Amino acid sequence: MEKFKKWFDNYWYHYKWHTIVAIFFVTVVIIGVTQMTAKESYDCNLIYAGPAILNKDQTEGIESAFAMIMPRDYNKDGKKTVFTNRFTILSDEQIIEKKEEAEKDNDTLYYDPTQRTNSIAQINTLFSVGEASICMMDEYVYNLYRSQGAFLALDEVLGYTPEYARDNTSVYLKDTPFAQYFDALDALPEDTILCVRKSAVFSDKSKKKANEQYAFELDLFRAIIEFQEPEM
Repeated sequence: MEKFKKWFDNYWYHYKWHTIVAIFFVTVVIIGVTQMTAKESYDCNLIYAGPAILNKDQTEGIESAFAMIMPRDYNKDGKKTVFTNRFTILSDEQIIEKKEEAEKDNDTLYYDPTQRTNSIAQINTLFSVGEASICMMDEYVYNLYRSQGAFLALDEVLGYTPEYARDNTSVYLKDTPFAQYFDALDALPEDTILCVRKSAVFSDKSKKKANEQYAFELDLFRAIIEFQEPEM
């Protein structure tokens, strides 16, 4: 015991900070791996970007509607789950309108334009890594990405363009039988646009899995457009 104590004292004297730093990094890695393992895996990730501020109940209702028409349990975990990436984004014109509305109600609108910049940057990241394909967007946000050629043409997804299409890459969500059947979609503004992004570019290593996920999300988009109200 005395020898061990002497060895430990000598070791601690020479390698104290090396050991502390090593323990710190090992702890960080363990926490990171644990969090990644505990993180719930969803079959599909959606994007909502527009002026609406959705609460928890509204978001869960929307996600439940999408899950109900999902073609299959993609990740085979025994349940169909959807996650909505929510971004409250206002154009300059919408900020002015909202401020005027707030003033009429003797209220104040707090909206930092840098929040818009940060939200758009996050959407860019989701697009670039292929994290989400199906989008529900305000016209302002939609036009930003349409001008970049970000969206897939409807006839490429469906094999045709719906009669109610607003242009060749989008429809108004409210015009779909899907949104007309599920009341949860009423939480979104009437002019919310539904569209799907083009496939992201991946390395050979991750391409197969990413392409499988993208193909599944296109299947879900088709299910949305082709949904028919169940017969009673």
